[in-house]
Amino acid sequence: MKKLTYLLLYFILVCFSVNCQTQVIIKEKSSWINNESFEVNPNVNLDDISQGNLLLLADYQVHIPKQESFYRFVTKITDNVGVQTASSINVSYDPLYQELIFHEINIIRDGKIINKLDADYFQVIRRELNAENHLYDGSLSAMINLSDVRTNDIIDCNYTIIGFNPIHNNKYGNIFYLNDVVPVGKVHVGLLTNNQLNYKIINTDLQPKITNKSALNYYEWTVTTPEKFDFEDNIPAWKFTHPTVIISDYKNWSDVVNWGVETFKIEVPLDNNLLSEINEIDKKNNSQGEKIKAVLDFVQNDVRYLGYELGIGSYKPNSPNKVFNQRYGDCKDKSLLMVAMLNQLDIEAYPMLVHTNLKHSINQLLPSPIFFDHCVVKVIDPAENTFYYDPTLTNQGGTHQNTHFPNYEYGLVLKPNTTEFDSITSTSSNKVITEEEYIIEDNYKGATLNIVTTYTEVEADFMRNYFKNNGINTIAKENENFYSTYYYNIKSLKEPEFTDNIIKNELTVFEKYKIDSIWTPMRFKEDHIAATFTPTSLLNLLYIPTKEIRNNEINLPYPVARQHNFKIKLPKKWNIQNMNDIVNSESFYYDWDVKYNRKKNEIDVTHFIKIQNSYIKPNDFKQYQADINQVDKSFGFTLYVPKSEIGIASSNKNLNLSFVVISLFKIGIYVLIFIVLILALIWIIKKYKNS
Repeated sequence: MKKLTYLLLYFILVCFSVNCQTQVIIKEKSSWINNESFEVNPNVNLDDISQGNLLLLADYQVHIPKQESFYRFVTKITDNVGVQTASSINVSYDPLYQELIFHEINIIRDGKIINKLDADYFQVIRRELNAENHLYDGSLSAMINLSDVRTNDIIDCNYTIIGFNPIHNNKYGNIFYLNDVVPVGKVHVGLLTNNQLNYKIINTDLQPKITNKSALNYYEWTVTTPEKFDFEDNIPAWKFTHPTVIISDYKNWSDVVNWGVETFKIEVPLDNNLLSEINEIDKKNNSQGEKIKAVLDFVQNDVRYLGYELGIGSYKPNSPNKVFNQRYGDCKDKSLLMVAMLNQLDIEAYPMLVHTNLKHSINQLLPSPIFFDHCVVKVIDPAENTFYYDPTLTNQGGTHQNTHFPNYEYGLVLKPNTTEFDSITSTSSNKVITEEEYIIEDNYKGATLNIVTTYTEVEADFMRNYFKNNGINTIAKENENFYSTYYYNIKSLKEPEFTDNIIKNELTVFEKYKIDSIWTPMRFKEDHIAATFTPTSLLNLLYIPTKEIRNNEINLPYPVARQHNFKIKLPKKWNIQNMNDIVNSESFYYDWDVKYNRKKNEIDVTHFIKIQNSYIKPNDFKQYQADINQVDKSFGFTLYVPKSEIGIASSNKNLNLSFVVISLFKIGIYVLIFIVLILALIWIIKKYKNS
């Protein structure tokens, strides 16, 4: 009855909060807000304007003691394509602790102001933008579509959102960016506080202008026509690319830990249902390691991922009892449940806050809980060994010692007296071994293809989920379609099969295909046919440079290792020489090896890549280009034979056959011709020497 009453009151509170905002509130601006000027025609490069809109003013002003955040955006429509986006205004807020007030929506046309602010034209709707990720935050969106908007109009919109999330206990934190990837006329940030503002700037030397306003300290950053950020592809997500101002009222990470310990405190004893599950795990498993893994499996696989992050629920987890009984929860819910279950088994465990993208860059931020986006678990066994687990993942193989943990790099453990981050070094290689056996027919037409692929660690986890979530017929069709992009008229001879070693966390897939025609006409040698063997598992691992100079780091998938083996069983003898090429750089290790067994008449081609760093520094880019060019020379493998030789019957005569290495990164007409000529020249020289 007590639970029912609580749920009813909570439902009424949510409904009341929503109903309060079904009508947009319109009021005059508060007196503390400065009226910032802007230029109608700022000194920007018009050729850099995107989507027909130029932002003339981005104004952010915050009165921290009053918990009021003022926003003003002035946009000029420079082309008719900009009318669509500029005429639609959408502002989101959380009705449980915030109030949205509009002040002005004006169109400035030929120097005249046209008032477009009318509460009757607004729609207030609930838009769950993270619903596809099973997260619901209860936020509302106030939307209005302006009528009669034209090219060259200036739209001036400003509003205030009142209220900070009460979970922060009146401590303020935020991030402001002082430029964009497109031109901006002016950026202004102003903050009123009754304390000394704790701030940090990144990628800028601009210090705030500090004045006194109504007995409060006023901090301002103003930038006119800031230099736009030149976007480059594959910039790591952790990189701070813009001039940035970071604000936080937390003095150090110990303050954040203390906040987290209090926020994650379990306030009621574990109920009988949960204790019964814990006792069952205790009985079925002997060692602490087995118990850790059993608890992890339960939280991952029997408690589904779903979060209702309304109000303080965006930071405060639900009680383990509630999460266990409803069998769903978000990252912090599942983490706290796992911690509670392990603690009940006398196993030391704590929630740990991480940011999935910032990684080591989180050290550049000021202390604040707003800079985390995920919660995981740290476990310490009796031998003082440390393990990390992500309860939101599913169907993970391995023991408690080798369960894969994502490369988050840094985490803040919510344990009393913690003062700094845990540095987490990934021990995973996430290796995938692909073995392709080609049995080439004697008529130089088709081949039988046997494929064995072994996935380890996170790759095994991924494939395990893939097989669980897809029918075998669907998987067979997808695999056949994949290989059909490389071989004409390929057919699967049987459904894919797999074996799964849960303890080692290795999943092996077996496939078999018939290729009707493995040989195709050579594009630049019309009197030859060729069979090309592509190490598909290595594609897209390495960034391929498109220019000589980079200003930012380049992201690489890490940790990753791929080995792709070809065993090519030939119908006739072939002129093949053993070859090897190794590239060992700071970024990656590459090993290419060709061996020909004349007795068995088989070619073994091995490609191996291991990514050795998660990113490439700009200063290392030139060397990286050279390393990629070296890989380019030995990537892939092609056999070719003159059309005139096909069908010659002579058991004692070697056919005039040869091979080339193919470049799948960048291959052009002149490169291919050059390779063929060099190989031909080498063959002639060797033949002459042998004679």
